[in-house]
Amino acid sequence: MPNRLIDETSPYLLQHAHNPVDWYPWGAEALQKAQTEDKPIFLSIGYAACHWCHVMEHESFEDAETAAILNASFVAIKVDREERPDLDSIYMNAVVAMTGQGGWPMSLFLTPDGKPFYGGTYFPNARHYNMPAFKDVLNAIAEAWKNRRAELVSGGARVAQALEQVDLGGDDAPLDLRTLEQAVSQMQPSFDWGEGGWGGAPKFPQPMALEFLMRVYARTRDELLVQDDYKDARQNGARRDVRSAGRRIPSLLDRRGLDRIAAQNHIPRTLSPR
Repeated sequence: MPNRLIDETSPYLLQHAHNPVDWYPWGAEALQKAQTEDKPIFLSIGYAACHWCHVMEHESFEDAETAAILNASFVAIKVDREERPDLDSIYMNAVVAMTGQGGWPMSLFLTPDGKPFYGGTYFPNARHYNMPAFKDVLNAIAEAWKNRRAELVSGGARVAQALEQVDLGGDDAPLDLRTLEQAVSQMQPSFDWGEGGWGGAPKFPQPMALEFLMRVYARTRDELLVQDDYKDARQNGARRDVRSAGRRIPSLLDRRGLDRIAAQNHIPRTLSPR
C-alpha cells in the first residue's frame, strides 16, 4: 500500500511512495502529527539524481524492520531539495554546524517544533565506513527522546541559536585575497595527502571545493594548491583521467569512492530504472 507521497508530483518523492516507511511530505499535517503525538521528526532530504540517496533507500527505507522503528517512534518527512531549496538550505546549515560537513541524503532529527538536534548524511544499514548503523541511530534517539529529552531539546536550542548568529545571506561585496587565503587554510587540514580527496571513507566528490581551489590557483599560482586539487593517485588504475590545463585530474567528479583510496567506485546510474 502506498504512503502519502503517492499524491506528490516530485519524481524523487514518488520514488519513495511505496516504501514501508510512513512518509509524509513537508507540511502542516506532518508537523501537527509530531506535536500531537509528541514524537521527534526524522527529516530526509535528497534529490532524484543522488546516488547515495538511492543506496540509503534500498538499504533502510525499503527494509521492514527499519520502517517499523521509524513508524513507531518518529514522524518521517521526505523532502525533494529541488522542490524546496529553502528547507534544504536551512537544514543543511544545521548539519554543517553540527558535523562540520554536509551532503545528501541529508538525515536530520528534529523536535516537534522543527528544531534540529542531531543529524548527518548517509547512514549505512550496518555499521561500517566508521559510521553507526541507521537502526542503531534510530533506537538510540528514540530511547533518548523518552528518557533524556531535556538534553536533546537543549541541543536543538543551541543549534538554532548558533544559526541565528551566522550571516547566511552573504553580501555583494567582492572577496579580498585575505578571505580566499582563510578559506584555503580551513580546507587544507582535512585534505588526504596520501590518497587524495577530503576526509576518510566514503569519499564524496566536492566539485565546489575543486572549482574554488582551481580559481585560487589561477590567481596565486601556489603549487601547494595543485597538490590539493590535482592529486594524481597513480596506484589506482581504475580511475580514468581527464585533461585540464595540461595536468591530470583524477575523475572524482563523476563517481563516489567507497574506500579511502577510491578503489571501489560507483558510477551513478540513478536516472536509469533499477
